[in-house]
Amino acid sequence: MPFFSKSFLPRRRSRKRPSVVVGTVPGTLVEREGVARGKIRVIQYERRSHTDQTVNSVDQLDDLIGEAKVKPRRVEPDNVAGVETSKPKMTNSRPVTWINIDGVGDVTTLKELAKRFDIHPLALEDAANVYQHAKLECYGESLFFVVRMPTGNQQFETEQVSIFLLDDVVITIQEKPGDCFDGLRNRISNSLGRIRSRGADYLTYAIIDAVVDSYFPVLERYGVELDEISHRLEGTESRSLPLHLHEIRADLLSIRKTVNQHHKAINDLVREGEGFIAADTSFYFRDCQDHLQRLMEAADTDRETCGELRELYFAILGEKNNDVSKVLTIIATVFMPIGAVAGVYGMNFDSNISQFNMPELSWAFGYPFALLLMASMAGSLLTYLYLKGWLTH
Repeated sequence: MPFFSKSFLPRRRSRKRPSVVVGTVPGTLVEREGVARGKIRVIQYERRSHTDQTVNSVDQLDDLIGEAKVKPRRVEPDNVAGVETSKPKMTNSRPVTWINIDGVGDVTTLKELAKRFDIHPLALEDAANVYQHAKLECYGESLFFVVRMPTGNQQFETEQVSIFLLDDVVITIQEKPGDCFDGLRNRISNSLGRIRSRGADYLTYAIIDAVVDSYFPVLERYGVELDEISHRLEGTESRSLPLHLHEIRADLLSIRKTVNQHHKAINDLVREGEGFIAADTSFYFRDCQDHLQRLMEAADTDRETCGELRELYFAILGEKNNDVSKVLTIIATVFMPIGAVAGVYGMNFDSNISQFNMPELSWAFGYPFALLLMASMAGSLLTYLYLKGWLTH
């Protein structure tokens, strides 16, 4: 079987490539095929109440939020007359509203949403074009944050989640249905922790933190897989193992790049988000940065482990090949003098013509003598190789 047979070739990676329509006006939304249609879920909460419902259109949001458009307003500083305080503050008396849209395929819904909440066209274009890196953008009185959420597939892939922070409203637009926010929704519905007493900036942190924490199981899965490979490495001769390690290393590199993008974006948020993020909430974002730093270190460690396992695999393979070559060399060395003797006595000379033409052929003990000569030469060589240590190492 050839080394690079089809069974040994790595899986072909399906990389997302943005399809740019040349010549379009910046901020233009382009409807794309194969992208999920939007499903709008609205969660509203305050200290003593909570609602969770699904609406069919943006117009129905007026009944939940009110007729007036939400006008973004910056968070007031957390100190008054120079006195520091860490008391959690709501930006105003209205409840916090979390609007989540599963799917970006409905351009009409996105346009109505942008009109309803004064979302900048460039931000909306980035939300609809699901090939963005994790980043932070500030558009006047609103914040736009892009995160990459890992999916549950065996091969590492991510989907885009766009987050808009608008005063008491947080809008999340997901690439497709299914997310890692069930735990967060449970905390809101059961009033667990401090989220029901905090503002929309804390909800933004909780959403980002949920995405960041979803990377830990992914890295843990790769870590377990690498541990299993290291345990069975010495006894395996699978030629597909180096290619499998190459795939794992490529996934870990993608994770490292994505996590680093999140780290930079949150760093920009902490540094430039004054007026949008309360000072006490920024502490939680710094904790999120610490999680991201741990993820990067874990990804780097696992990548180094992949390289070490590949080197160890080839070292073990080379040692096995050396053992095979040594055995074959010993066999060839032992049989060379035997073959020389057999070749000499295999020549067709007639001893009746001349007394110098192999007289041993007429000798009664010629055959036992030849066998004894070959055995003694082979035994002498084996003894010499044993004394040199070739047969014991």
